[in-house]
Amino acid sequence: MADAALGTEIDVDTVDGKIKMRVPAGTQSGNDFKLSGKGVPYVRGSGRGDHIVTIRVKTPTNLSKRQKELLEEFKSAKKKGLFR
Repeated sequence: MADAALGTEIDVDTVDGKIKMRVPAGTQSGNDFKLSGKGVPYVRGSGRGDHIVTIRVKTPTNLSKRQKELLEEFKSAKKKGLFR
């Protein structure tokens, strides 16, 4: 959740092995990213298809007391107009 909000780099398994992909800040669950030319080779002709990566953001379920406090602080700061 924090990585999607702040941005990160992830390892993506492709047909040719792992590559690094940048996930921009503010990425939402369900967003698709296209890795051009990193997919399966075309059967007839030259070139390759695209590899599509769908982002799935997991919402944490077992938060520590401190983590809950930080999320509550973030939530209240948003209501006060900090993130308009």
